[in-house]
Amino acid sequence: MDHKRLENQPWPPEGLEQVERCPICGEADRTLLHDGLTDKIFFCAPGRWSLYQCPTCGVAYLDPRPTPATIAMAYSDYYTHEEGDDAPKGGFARFKRHLRNDYLNARYNTDLQPAWKVGRWITRLLSQKRKQIDESVRHLPATGKPSVLVDIGCGNGQFLGAAMQLGWEAWGVDLDPKAVETAQKTGATVIQGGFPDTGLPSAHFDIVTLSHVIEHVHDPLAALREAFRVLKPGGHLWLATPNMGSFGHARFGADWRGLEPPRHLVLFNNNSLEKALNGAGFIDIEHKPCLRQAAWFYQSSLRIAHGQDPYDANAITLPLALRIAAKLVDFRVVVSPFRCETIMVTAKRPDSD
Repeated sequence: MDHKRLENQPWPPEGLEQVERCPICGEADRTLLHDGLTDKIFFCAPGRWSLYQCPTCGVAYLDPRPTPATIAMAYSDYYTHEEGDDAPKGGFARFKRHLRNDYLNARYNTDLQPAWKVGRWITRLLSQKRKQIDESVRHLPATGKPSVLVDIGCGNGQFLGAAMQLGWEAWGVDLDPKAVETAQKTGATVIQGGFPDTGLPSAHFDIVTLSHVIEHVHDPLAALREAFRVLKPGGHLWLATPNMGSFGHARFGADWRGLEPPRHLVLFNNNSLEKALNGAGFIDIEHKPCLRQAAWFYQSSLRIAHGQDPYDANAITLPLALRIAAKLVDFRVVVSPFRCETIMVTAKRPDSD
């Protein structure tokens, strides 16, 4: 279907629900942040959308929004759930894989191959590369004992496979049966379930990971309470989500890549996410280091602003001025980490409730 025709086609009115109060703090007052938003990422969801922001906690939310029964319409042309292919392409990529594997071997006492013994030392000298590797394994601790994690919204299970290589017993949950089927090929325990209705056992996991999931759920507080329930006392949550307080959102506004209406229902800044985590019972919230993400977000947002597919390799690329601006943002977030494009945190379930 033509993109313009689709965005001018309304969402079925019987498939909409109102959001009368902030989904995090319950505040009724709000400010219209962006109006007339459309699906400019995957071009598969009809309708125009309004995004409001709570003046009390800072969370942003769609109103009205698709109901749980109809939200699947927005995912008809979403990410594929084919088996992941992370094989390095080219000589330099293979060189980096050698270094990465040795860094992980030293950190987790594993034997990933191929690996060059100097990797652990070189990587420690390259702070940005070290941050990228740590983020790719979601800052898993080196426990030295059998431990179990669950990735909620696991998709094709690529992270589950990586976690098992590092010695973890891995579980996954996904709503999509095709994703579940693909993820099960990793050998992990993968079940079909929703969020917060995961069907997982209580107090069973040392780690729960949520990678760009919380913004997709209708009731984030209930979802975080579910993550709390399935964690062992003393267990940790790892969470990543787009940051409404980012430099990129301030620059691109309604065209910022992180908005993604109507799939992103609730969007956080650091204050609102901390409030949500505290409301679910979590303590010891720790913000993880920012990665250099600005160029990717800026290029995607620029393409959105021009009505182009942000994933089209032939679409517009960043002009020099924006490339420089993105580089400067990556330096600025070192001293202003709450302005990163993505919020990445860990939080703890107390040792005793």
